Amino acid sequence: MAHPELADVMLMTPEEFLVYPLENVKAELVRGELRVNPPGGGPHGCAGSNLIAMLIAHVGSRGLGRVFGDGVGYQLLQLPRTVRVPDASFVRADQLPPEGIGAGLFKFAPAIAIEVLSPSETASELQEKLEDYRVAGTDLVWVADPVRRTVMVVASNAPLLLLQEGETLTGGDVLPEFSCAVDEIFEGIARDLRE
Repeated sequence: MAHPELADVMLMTPEEFLVYPLENVKAELVRGELRVNPPGGGPHGCAGSNLIAMLIAHVGSRGLGRVFGDGVGYQLLQLPRTVRVPDASFVRADQLPPEGIGAGLFKFAPAIAIEVLSPSETASELQEKLEDYRVAGTDLVWVADPVRRTVMVVASNAPLLLLQEGETLTGGDVLPEFSCAVDEIFEGIARDLRE
């Protein structure tokens, strides 16, 4: 989405992106181009926080790694000047630096990337994100849709799967013991979000 104050910005490096002053927007860097989107809204935040809470409970009690919310950037080294910022993510313990997390962006792809569809996101933007995660080596992507109350599961080693309420989301090979009802992801969100 174009942002009037950013029209003068040409191509950026990930280092420039990291210090660029942005407020109240979600931004990513895609092939050096700054992409800015408005905040996702209540249903977006609710679905994301529901998933994060369930993942933290599962991952933390087993020492499997770390769960991150929105705002954590992943520099995808397989793609030039690209930093993706999923709505939530899981990083395996063996991906984390043994000395602890340092400054700057992660220079790897998350094991699980979670995207919650926003009203401003187009199908082509979503497809581009999914392709970037695939190229960078993300094992699993969950795309939650608060309007349709579905979760699309994109795994590196399995066919695409679309889950609906009444079905169960699992962590597949990445988090084999994790599961939750799709209904739990959308708990607290009004049933009819269509305007």
